[in-house]
Amino acid sequence: VDATQYASISLEMLNSSDYLHVIHHEKDYLDKPPLIFWLGALFYKLFGVHVWSYRLPSFLFTILGVYSTYALGKLFYGKKTGLNAALIIYTTQAFFLMNHDVRTDTILTACIIFSSWQLAEFLQSGRFIYVLGGFTGIALGMLEKGPLGLVVPIMAIGTHILVRRDWKTLFKWQWLAGLLLTAVLLIPMCIG
Repeated sequence: VDATQYASISLEMLNSSDYLHVIHHEKDYLDKPPLIFWLGALFYKLFGVHVWSYRLPSFLFTILGVYSTYALGKLFYGKKTGLNAALIIYTTQAFFLMNHDVRTDTILTACIIFSSWQLAEFLQSGRFIYVLGGFTGIALGMLEKGPLGLVVPIMAIGTHILVRRDWKTLFKWQWLAGLLLTAVLLIPMCIG
């Protein structure tokens, strides 16, 4: 029921041109954050109202998640491990199901993997661009499923810092800049 309900909400959003308020059958729909509905409405607008156009954003996020899995595995364990990890995640039954029965899970999974990879890259290289990528991924995850989009990447990176005992990393100014970026990206959801 969820996938058809979300597709219907996306269509209502497209028809009303009101992208800040999530409405279902003329009532506020407050069960999910708006990203899945925004993407559904956008892809309906671009490609027409079709089953495949509703499923396409989920598939594109799957590609992002698989690539991010590869890049994260490569970063820590080498290219072969990255490739194996990407192959394993892409061929799981869960990914097949999440791309057929579109819900928030595919996009959330991709955002979590992407943000974790970007923040791990920041810890390795110190380059600010990875902070921007990581916190954009966190914001998208929060726009897709709420606080879970923040909690999981922070726990993953926090555990990494804890195991390495790299306490000075906790006090870098870039973390505050990333949190500010996330707050800015969440403004449309907060207004709605």
